[in-house]
Amino acid sequence: MIETAAPTASPVEAMTATETASPVNEILRDIARGGLASLVVGLLVAGIGGRVVMRIATLLHPDAVGAFTENGNRVGDITLGGSAGVILIGLFLGPFAGVVWVVVRPWIPRAGMGRALLTMPIAVALGSLMLIQAENPDFRILDHDPVVVATLVALVALIGLSIALVDDWLEPRLPRSARAQARSTIAYVILSFIGGVLVLPFVVAGFFQPGLVPVGVALVVVGFSTLALWSLRARGAAPPRRLTFIGRSALFAAVVFGFAATVSEISGALFTG
Repeated sequence: MIETAAPTASPVEAMTATETASPVNEILRDIARGGLASLVVGLLVAGIGGRVVMRIATLLHPDAVGAFTENGNRVGDITLGGSAGVILIGLFLGPFAGVVWVVVRPWIPRAGMGRALLTMPIAVALGSLMLIQAENPDFRILDHDPVVVATLVALVALIGLSIALVDDWLEPRLPRSARAQARSTIAYVILSFIGGVLVLPFVVAGFFQPGLVPVGVALVVVGFSTLALWSLRARGAAPPRRLTFIGRSALFAAVVFGFAATVSEISGALFTG
């Protein structure tokens, strides 16, 4: 379609139609988009989904009703405080997942639903350890039920799928950060600062816990690959093939190490104690 200039077009409209965002602004927009997608999913999927998983566990184990979980909640009780607590956990997991998503997203091949489906096993490998820990006494209360463990793994996979889909949904809807839209640029800078300065240190610390160091090292390599990619984009240069190879290989290694650690924790949750 060819647009014709209307006599009533304002200078702002004309500027918006002709200006394009700078590469740096586009990078900030990409970072902010991933963060927003993760916040939405953290609230709607991780938070509410976590409450559903807890309800399923209660229905499967009525004998556990009345026992106290590791977080101090009583199994079977549906309270406003307990529900708010689960949702808050989802809101905490959202930014955590957002940082990981922004770092690994450039190295996941395909697009659309294909990328979303590939994100599911990546999420399971890197995110299940946040919910499944062998020493958690809750698994003993629930008789080491494999169905409960499976629902937790499924929830993590659903979180990964949802983040990728919401990210794609936001792509054409977030404004481009041209000069005519300075407020959106400020918002993108703030979101990028929150993720990169306030959340990133906790993510790094989380993946350098005992037993997770190989995962953490591989993700650090992925992170530096992403920084190199952004640097090239900011200069308008195309990434060399070796950078793509390094980024994807490091992500594959992180997933392999993550799966190994996850299997170990799942085994402990099912058979220990």
